[in-house]
Amino acid sequence: MIKKLRKKPYIWFLMPGLILYSVFIIYPIFAAGQLSLYYWNGIGEKVFVGFQNYIDLFTNKDLMSQMMNALRHSLTIFALTVCIAIPVQVTMAYMVYSKAKGGNYFQVAIFSPQFISTPVIVFIFTLIFDGNIGIVNKLMEVAGLGAYTRSWLGIPQYGIYIVWAMIIWAGIGVGMMYFIGAMKMIGRDSLECAYMEGAGFWKRLWYIILPQIRMTILNLVLVSYIVSMTIFDFSYILGGTSGGINRNVDVMSLFFYRMAFGDTNPLGGNVSANSMGMGTAVACVLFLMIFMIALLQLLLVYRKEED
Repeated sequence: MIKKLRKKPYIWFLMPGLILYSVFIIYPIFAAGQLSLYYWNGIGEKVFVGFQNYIDLFTNKDLMSQMMNALRHSLTIFALTVCIAIPVQVTMAYMVYSKAKGGNYFQVAIFSPQFISTPVIVFIFTLIFDGNIGIVNKLMEVAGLGAYTRSWLGIPQYGIYIVWAMIIWAGIGVGMMYFIGAMKMIGRDSLECAYMEGAGFWKRLWYIILPQIRMTILNLVLVSYIVSMTIFDFSYILGGTSGGINRNVDVMSLFFYRMAFGDTNPLGGNVSANSMGMGTAVACVLFLMIFMIALLQLLLVYRKEED
């Protein structure tokens, strides 16, 4: 064994990271899977129940209703990100890459919300959408649309869209930087040839840039799915553990938190007799949803490299 390690010295460099990854990532995943097979509240004796927690999760009407509601909201965030945010990020990245006037200032301004903490962002948006002093209603009044002003935060059907707006405002610069990096890897020769052939600003984006960054776009789509399924803090701060009015801002990670730690206060509250068992079952279902998409991403990237 020692001789083999001497012949392959790079293994010594990989081993510390592999050990840490196994201890803090691999082991907790298997431990959670094992714990989901028990009836347990985190304190008393564990009782092995097999797959009963999963059966209860998918057959209990209340649990299933909460999970489907949270899943629908998470997928709504994902769909809005793919259909609106990613095209905007590509466009902004192209403007910066093309050295448009004021591009450097624009780049810093778009990326700067990344450095603002989540509670501050939620507070800012609470003021923006406030029914009395919010700038949204004030602008509508100035535009002659005072009859359409609302107490936006108090309307359940708008809650998840406000959460999405906060997420995108805070993180849209991150995706933009990914696209800028991908565009900088494109040879200038193709763009110059297109320019000489008479291709305009937007035609160069459509016919030259987009085909060459399609893998980056695909990766951002898959990352957006993972983020949408794991987002927690915005919904928690805005709507509390219960997920807001009629659970209008509930998402999958918040649903897991509520199952595991209760829904009456941040310290746990009304914890059920099977909070840990059911909570880890929800966590394992969420992990499988994310793992399958991550596996798809790896397969697509590998196939691209093979091609």
